[in-house]
Amino acid sequence: MNKTNPSNLPKTLLAACLLLSSLNATCADDKLFFPTTEEEIINALTLKPKMRGPGGLSQDEPEPPKVGALIHFDFDSADILPESHSLLHKYGRVLQGPLADAILVIAGHTDSIGPKLYNFYLSYQRAFAVKTFLISHYQVADKRFIIKANGESQPINTNRTEQGRAMNRRVEFVRIE
Repeated sequence: MNKTNPSNLPKTLLAACLLLSSLNATCADDKLFFPTTEEEIINALTLKPKMRGPGGLSQDEPEPPKVGALIHFDFDSADILPESHSLLHKYGRVLQGPLADAILVIAGHTDSIGPKLYNFYLSYQRAFAVKTFLISHYQVADKRFIIKANGESQPINTNRTEQGRAMNRRVEFVRIE
């Protein structure tokens, strides 16, 4: 298991990452799917075959499969609330079984309440907590996960309402292999 402690990250590194992540945060993904069953998770995270064009040449690479998960945490914390364990157990079972070879980015997101740098750091901590949950409960290999912090830079809903902010506080799983 990776013993990296997110609190040891230098603030300058966090600031640089925040700046870089905000450069590609221009549009919301209004088509993000939030699977709730194991079958939906499997279908959504299954790699699509590469398309072949005329003469057998490869077309553009398909977008990597990506899903959202509304994982609930204690306020201002990376402690996963028990109400989210059921969904995480579904991901764990799928990662042990049908998607046992999958390599995923776990991307953390926050709403816009609080300073940007703090939200960036909190999104990292929350993604790390999800990774730790899956490793400790399902013995999924540490090397199958890459943590990515997005902070508040990629909202999928408005931050002006509690319902919108709740949607923005999410974790995304992106299959890269």
